[in-house]
Amino acid sequence: MRSHENTPYAWVDAMMSPAKDTLQLLDKRRLEIAHTLRPAPGQTAAHTEFTRDGKYALVSIWEDDGALVVYDAATLKEIKRLPMRKPVGKYNVYNKITRSEGTSH
Repeated sequence: MRSHENTPYAWVDAMMSPAKDTLQLLDKRRLEIAHTLRPAPGQTAAHTEFTRDGKYALVSIWEDDGALVVYDAATLKEIKRLPMRKPVGKYNVYNKITRSEGTSH
């Protein structure tokens, strides 16, 4: 699960479950599922990370024929898809060292 102080959602992946291709966005105020995203049906969606300002959410499609998918964190629109093999480890160092709300430390 990842979030950022500038987004109303906590982004939760299910990479170790049968629903591995989904991301559920929890409304942080209501504690309810607000949206479900499927960036690549049938493929593993995982490891959401945010840009420093929280404007974009970066999601890994964790497959050999995967991608890094960039979402506008406010509108949930896909901005860009960068093909790559099993992208992982795209941690935002600034968010980690400043203890940005919603980032694991």
